Amino acid sequence: MGRRKLKIQRLECVKARQAKYSKRKIGLLKKAKELAILCDIDIALLMFSPTKKPSLYVGQDKDLSFVLERMSALSFEEGEQR
Repeated sequence: MGRRKLKIQRLECVKARQAKYSKRKIGLLKKAKELAILCDIDIALLMFSPTKKPSLYVGQDKDLSFVLERMSALSFEEGEQR
């Protein structure tokens, strides 16, 4: 039995949207953590749930201000290209 291919579109039901967000958030946080560890990179992931609650992940024992400082050191054009 294989998985069904989901059509990517906004879910209309608020409960279904929140449930899908909760499940996908866990997977996305896991991938961000793996990427930070495997590639030894600085990563910051900020998400807002459908109920407007923020979730923040900053990898490898870094401070958010450190990651934002590195991003702000780039020129606007460099940051936009990346």
